[in-house]
Amino acid sequence: MAKTAAGRRVNRSTTIQASAARVLEAFLEPELMKQWWGATRALVEPRRGGIWAAAWGEPGQGYRYVVSGVVKSLKPGQRLKLDPLVYFNWERPVLGPMRLGISVREKDGLTRVSVRQDGYGEGPDWDWYYEAVVKGWKDALANLKEFLESRP
Repeated sequence: MAKTAAGRRVNRSTTIQASAARVLEAFLEPELMKQWWGATRALVEPRRGGIWAAAWGEPGQGYRYVVSGVVKSLKPGQRLKLDPLVYFNWERPVLGPMRLGISVREKDGLTRVSVRQDGYGEGPDWDWYYEAVVKGWKDALANLKEFLESRP
């Protein structure tokens, strides 16, 4: 098991003009994940102990990377917690276990979505992944905002 980098976490958030239920649904519905996140495939069992997985890659060429976890808790319209979470990339070693939390809070027709990912290990592959996640969540939340705000 990799040594954990104490305190290293990624926190990202944005405000979206959509209901909290709709924002969280975007992380729970495979068809929506494909549309806003660009996932090639996804499997979600939206219940405690269920599987949550998303894969990215070119059709017919295999997956470039996969993120998979177990639903630790799910409160519709409030939060989703995945623990453990594991990252697979064909160019890197398997990285994990980590934790991912997504919370939503609605007020006056706007929803604040916050993402927290932690449990990173140490070493060059973990450093690379941490930097990729910092940028990745920034881009993903911008895509989610654009996607949900452009559809009623």
